Amino acid sequence: MTPASTESVSIALIGHGVWGEKIARTLGRVPRASLHTVCDVSEPARQRAKAASPKVRVAACLDEVIEGDQARAVIIATPPASHAELALRAIEAGLDVMVEKPMALCLDQARRLEGAAREAGRVLMVGHILEYHPAVVELRRRIADGEMGEVQVVISERLSSSLSRHEDAWWSLGPHDVSVLRFLTGETPTRVAVSSLAAGPVNVAAARIECGQGSLGLAHFSLVDAQKVRRIVVVGSERVAIFDDLREEQRLSVVDVDDVGTARLADVVGLAREYSPARQSARDVLDGVAPNRWLPLGAGSGIRVEPRAALELEAEHFVSGVLDGRPVQSDATSGREVVAVLVAGQRSLEQGGFAEVALD
Repeated sequence: MTPASTESVSIALIGHGVWGEKIARTLGRVPRASLHTVCDVSEPARQRAKAASPKVRVAACLDEVIEGDQARAVIIATPPASHAELALRAIEAGLDVMVEKPMALCLDQARRLEGAAREAGRVLMVGHILEYHPAVVELRRRIADGEMGEVQVVISERLSSSLSRHEDAWWSLGPHDVSVLRFLTGETPTRVAVSSLAAGPVNVAAARIECGQGSLGLAHFSLVDAQKVRRIVVVGSERVAIFDDLREEQRLSVVDVDDVGTARLADVVGLAREYSPARQSARDVLDGVAPNRWLPLGAGSGIRVEPRAALELEAEHFVSGVLDGRPVQSDATSGREVVAVLVAGQRSLEQGGFAEVALD
């Protein structure tokens, strides 16, 4: 194995909103990462960046970053509509790129980005942050080692009232669960059905995501829920795993199927496989498979995992990809495939029924 480089990478952060500010703070804890420039079109945002880190250079646009010729890599944390354009310009300028999810809003943009990074020999990593979460990484290991048995369904609940109600739940929250399904199962989604569960903007939605080798994901998203939920339940033939990102004292737990009841689990899996895009049917399925309906309260043995924050590990992974030449986990192909699922889901929302995912 090639030894890790001892040099540091000079990083320009593009976008200094709420998430960008968190990235800026995190980079200060990442070995071999040096935040050189913060770029934002907003003068107040630039002032906040300067106040937080007086030695950091500020810029109003990506052109200033490129012309400054001192950054080796950029992290893009702007609104999604600008992700693809900024990432492409950075790659064409010879910079390595980490871009927040989704990396593009259409498949043509995603393909172009993937091709540009490959031809330029640049790192292009997408911010699928849960792929770096210690509990999710441990869960993936247990699935790969066969401890869970055959994975039958992955049930996700991602509910919030803190995000803007003008956002789209499928595009804002869906990338997390699409990427996690790929990451945990090692399979690529091939067909998807998405239902909006409320009139007006898509701020409450349900999705059924099917993979080529038989894995199934069922997800519930909401931007207007009274409670915040960040939970993924993996139902295997031998064990059930619960990842609850808001339960700090026990984010990952595992319970034997006998402790849940094989008949009860068979009902849950059967109901999940009966999901229909029709609004009422989707609601019935979500109500039936909701983990609080069938998992015993406090079920499972807690699994100890590394306590470090996922964002810190994600940034560290990016730095290693830039400096050490190691392949990144959530690479351009991963980003493009997630966009393909999102685009298919959008088609399902608009036309009804199931939509095939364009994988080439």
